[in-house]
Amino acid sequence: MKSIKQVFTISILLFALACSNDDYGDNPKEPELNEIRVIGRGVAIAQPKTIVHPKTGETLEPNCFLMELIDADSGNVIGTLQDCVVDNVTDSVGTILSRVITSISIDGRGTIQAENQVIQTLQPPDEALNFKTLFTPTKNNIIKATFEFEGREGTVALDGEVSLANFDQGIVSFNCNFTINFESN
Repeated sequence: MKSIKQVFTISILLFALACSNDDYGDNPKEPELNEIRVIGRGVAIAQPKTIVHPKTGETLEPNCFLMELIDADSGNVIGTLQDCVVDNVTDSVGTILSRVITSISIDGRGTIQAENQVIQTLQPPDEALNFKTLFTPTKNNIIKATFEFEGREGTVALDGEVSLANFDQGIVSFNCNFTINFESN
């Protein structure tokens, strides 16, 4: 009986040593953040579309603008970017607040869709109709992602310029920098 107690005691001691605090952190590991920087650039003609919001199921009828997607580091075209302007409001000084659904399609990697409330501020000279565009999200604004990006949350920020000089013809010129920060799986 004494030897069974000794074996049992030694076994308990070995299990206790094997499961030391070195194996388990008190703080869970922070998710790794990944950043992708891209540029939506080009002259685009407004295309009226009917789309369904991927989260709410709401049917929307925005004007969409399709342009080239450029890798900010290499300058190479890596896909397409589509901005769909769902609605906008202009205040008395000419600042425009637009609800925009942006689809960033990176060849061979997938698509990231984000919803933004974009602020567009008229830049001098006013008659040139050049606008500074800006949106800096404070919480997840990715509404759908596919392939490599599926299931990830994060933010898609915008800092760029648009020219509305030919807007009466449905033509907009874009030079918009997007920074995508998302948690890795």
